[in-house]
Amino acid sequence: MRLQRSRRCETAAHSAMANPLRRVRSALFTPGTEAARLRKAITSGADVCIFDLEDSVPAARIGEARAIVREALEELAGRARIWLRVHPASSHEMAEDLRTMPLRLLEAVVLPKASHRDDVETCRRAMKQASVPAELPVVPIIESAAGVLGCAAIAEVTGVACLALGRFDLAADLGIDPDGTSAALAMARGSVVLASTAERLDPPLDSPWLKITDLGGLRAAAERARTDGFGGMLVIHPSHVATVNEVFSPTASELVWAQGIVASSAEAQSGGRGAYTRDGEMVDEAIVKRARAILRDAQP
Repeated sequence: MRLQRSRRCETAAHSAMANPLRRVRSALFTPGTEAARLRKAITSGADVCIFDLEDSVPAARIGEARAIVREALEELAGRARIWLRVHPASSHEMAEDLRTMPLRLLEAVVLPKASHRDDVETCRRAMKQASVPAELPVVPIIESAAGVLGCAAIAEVTGVACLALGRFDLAADLGIDPDGTSAALAMARGSVVLASTAERLDPPLDSPWLKITDLGGLRAAAERARTDGFGGMLVIHPSHVATVNEVFSPTASELVWAQGIVASSAEAQSGGRGAYTRDGEMVDEAIVKRARAILRDAQP
């Protein structure tokens, strides 16, 4: 029992020390080499704009991308929530990404290919050693078998705000179809959601939908992600933002249900009752907790 109490205290301490982020339904990637697109991204309606220095930037243009992103941050700061995707902790480019950026203008740092808790610690040390030291929230992307198996430990690191899943790199690591029904991919999804919840992180972000014109497929993928416990999605095209925001927002019927549950719960408590029946179904604390979460998600 003593060990269980200690573990709960550690989890609470992690939650208190982590830098919380406002709710994120959509996080739009934009290549750091595209100045005009960076400026346009902040008008897309995405909850977060991710300025990218990693996958979308050719190696020969990394220095150019840093200069473009730095200028964009100076211009656009305060007009949108901006995260920066840096290079993986295994690359010497990560420290240089952080050293050359005005970190004070960012809300968070996205760390790709996180495979071990040490990756996050390396990123946090690099932030502290930057030209202007900072301790920003970190959003690790789980993109490998090692990352899936280590995501619980990654989620424990102080400063981690939420996790994201990168199923395409993960599928490549596993040698499987990213759009298939692999048990390994299902396990990865569950692991990311469970690790996030166990450490009281913000809900994780699911992988992006790559078929830009297939909005029906996007909606189905987003609905599955929400059902699986993800709080939002990474997005690669502005045309996907509205659908993703809609799917990850409570529906009118969900809000009516949640408001009714919370109101009836208050009445039951005032009458000295715990669990009770409403509309032929039992309502207990777990149901009330879910209703409150839905109402909380409806807040801007």
